[in-house]
Amino acid sequence: MSRQTLTVTAALAVSGLMTVAPAFAAVAVQQPASSRGGDAAEATTIDRLVFRLQEASLGPGYGWGNGVLHYKGKDYDVRVTGGGGPAIGYSHSCAEGSVSNLGSVDDFDSTFWSVGAEATAGSGIGTMALQNGRGVELHLSTRTSGARLSAETARYRFRILGPAKQSYESMRCPG
Repeated sequence: MSRQTLTVTAALAVSGLMTVAPAFAAVAVQQPASSRGGDAAEATTIDRLVFRLQEASLGPGYGWGNGVLHYKGKDYDVRVTGGGGPAIGYSHSCAEGSVSNLGSVDDFDSTFWSVGAEATAGSGIGTMALQNGRGVELHLSTRTSGARLSAETARYRFRILGPAKQSYESMRCPG
């Protein structure tokens, strides 16, 4: 029998005044096409991200992983690296959710910040909100496994590697 935990992470805004926004208040809102000036086909396109991340920590921590960005109907391979601290332990996460305020793929290829906590023993679920200096926001649901305890400010570097070898749909988190 595995133990269920809840992982909650908040976003650190890096533009203007620095503020912390609780993840439970972070809601992805997709504007209707009429307010964005787009056409009907654009209204059905939702930018999404899925990635798998491994994190190992003993004080400062480091995370690494890969995923797929689904942007304007196309899939792009993504590499994720970074970390924060303080934390102790090891966990594996699958994160999936929406990408907001993305004007181009180049706006995604950058560093994202988050402030949060993780308490995983066995497996758990949670939420994660991140933001980069260009105003791009990630609102993600997570599934974690392992044994890790953290209360950290984290920085994750997302790199676009090119067209995806696997589709966004095939990379989605289980269950």
